[in-house]
Amino acid sequence: MIRALTYLAPEEHAYTPRGSQVRRCTAFYPDGIIRRVYAGIPDTFFTIPAHGRVRGKHLRGYLTVSNGGYLIFNVYSGSV
Repeated sequence: MIRALTYLAPEEHAYTPRGSQVRRCTAFYPDGIIRRVYAGIPDTFFTIPAHGRVRGKHLRGYLTVSNGGYLIFNVYSGSV
């Protein structure tokens, strides 16, 4: 039942006056650990821009959904 651990807040949470990335999510990071991610409004059909932190380091990237229905946080190569 790991799928229940990944979560994406409703899209209505992202519509703020400044349009910031405030949707709370939990997703698998590239190291395989589930952590908190903040997402915005989907920019394509397949991805949602997002950002998170690991050990104090700010990471930018995007969320995708795996074949099993899990949220995956993909980190941009320049932000690591």
